[in-house]
Amino acid sequence: MIPAFWEFGDQRWTFIFSNTYQKRFMEVKDKDMQDLQVQKERRLVVTVTAVAALGLLVLLVQALVTAVAADNGSHSPQTRSLAQVVTPTVSFDEALAAYIAGHTIQAPVGEPTYGVAWEGETMGIGYAGNTITYMLVLSNTGDITDTYDLTFTADWDTHLSATVVTLTAGSGAHIHVDVDIPPSANEGQSDTAVITATSQGNITTTAAITLTTLVQDSVIYLPIISKPVPPPTGAPVLSATRPNSSNHWQMNWTLDAYPYLSGYELQESQDSTFATGVNTISLGNVNTQLINTHQASPNNVYFYRIRALGGGQSGPWSNVVRVVGAYYDEFNDNQTGWSGPTLKEGLRRLTFLEEIDVFYEWPGSDRWLILRVEDSWEWAIASPMKPAPSVPYSIEFRSLPANLGNLVSHGVVFGGDWNGQACPDWSTYLGLYAHTNCFNHFYTTNLIWYSDTNMRLLWERVDELVWCPNCGGSPLKRLGDIDENNIVELNINASSWNDYRVEVRQTEIRFFVNNDQRFVYNTNNDPGALNWINSPYFGVFASTDEYSNSTGRFEYIKVTPLDN
Repeated sequence: MIPAFWEFGDQRWTFIFSNTYQKRFMEVKDKDMQDLQVQKERRLVVTVTAVAALGLLVLLVQALVTAVAADNGSHSPQTRSLAQVVTPTVSFDEALAAYIAGHTIQAPVGEPTYGVAWEGETMGIGYAGNTITYMLVLSNTGDITDTYDLTFTADWDTHLSATVVTLTAGSGAHIHVDVDIPPSANEGQSDTAVITATSQGNITTTAAITLTTLVQDSVIYLPIISKPVPPPTGAPVLSATRPNSSNHWQMNWTLDAYPYLSGYELQESQDSTFATGVNTISLGNVNTQLINTHQASPNNVYFYRIRALGGGQSGPWSNVVRVVGAYYDEFNDNQTGWSGPTLKEGLRRLTFLEEIDVFYEWPGSDRWLILRVEDSWEWAIASPMKPAPSVPYSIEFRSLPANLGNLVSHGVVFGGDWNGQACPDWSTYLGLYAHTNCFNHFYTTNLIWYSDTNMRLLWERVDELVWCPNCGGSPLKRLGDIDENNIVELNINASSWNDYRVEVRQTEIRFFVNNDQRFVYNTNNDPGALNWINSPYFGVFASTDEYSNSTGRFEYIKVTPLDN
């Protein structure tokens, strides 16, 4: 028997032809038998061709009748079995694996990863002639022992405690930087010192931190003739407790013995130079003051200084102390730093500027923040660049995906870094897409939609970003603890609003959905799990796969200190 096959549309027909001459090559002993065999084979070919043509004609007629019947809402009975060609459907797990591969990159086997980062306070205030000391931490974020050259640029005299530092992978070292304020400096003058660490193993691996030193006012007192009481000559030493969950904190100070002390003057401002928005609190002979009047708000950073009073005179100002309180934004004010006039200013990490926007949306009485990513393999982070309180703290947000499609995703990011420079640097192509000024590392609660009744959490710890437009998939790859072992099935109404909470602690990070704890991340997951918990910057995130665009809609974000 000889089978023949034809396909029409998505249907496959099988025709069977009789062949009494199944053996094409026969052993013959003379030429006559060979000629007879050739003639028989030629007749067979003609017969097969004729029957095949007839079968194809029947197939066309049958398809036409079927199409007409379908249009009329009826179905014709089939008298023979049809083998239908079925295109396989990609499962969600396969699509998710493709998403991860498209957005991440792995370090080549056998090749080391180089990395370096700075942490520490970047602003100091002092008097002319004083020396301001900055306490910084230099970290090796690579996976190999490396040596770093430390250099700086500054106008004022600047001194580093070390100029060459060797660190094992994942370790850090304290670096002291002293900046001498010139005796001739006037109030309001400032200087910036840029400290750069360069890897000796890979000179393209660098990290820079900018230190800004300001001159505060000083008072020169003439000799007092009519009053023998001397003014306070010493400045108090000021400190603050960590804010609690009610957003209260205590200011404390000490002062060297001064027999004529009559009280203190405590100043508070959200301007580190105390040039604007100063609130002055007059106090008696005490050494502590409770601050309990601030609600959580988009402006959650406060600066304090204090000076002693005595004999009708005031002494020098103390050191300046920064306090980071609770953050809360319902997006009912479009000046809170998430966006700007061109809908781009709040973007900190992005893959294609023309296809990404972040903006405040106010339909009717609702107030939302929208992060929209429109093109294949794109993703973005938006942030007001406000710090979170020190650990432990929680991030709460309410959100939903504004458009629904397989693998559209959104979430929040936290544990981000920032060196104080423009983020991003809008003046150059690489400054926009491949900068190292902020969010070089972070965590993200990547919430991936794939049905009305389900959403999956892809927990990501990003240790490094790689700008690689020619690598396929996303041009900005995320490198870190990003794999299918950190995927959690949430089983929620994924197409509606949901409430999420992340609790960041010294020993672990907890993730909640609608007050239900669903995931815990700690060093059991990975030795480097908690590397970035003390980096304070947070934001929102959205990402696409190969086909769908993604729009995350956020109703509020709240960042609150935890008591334990």
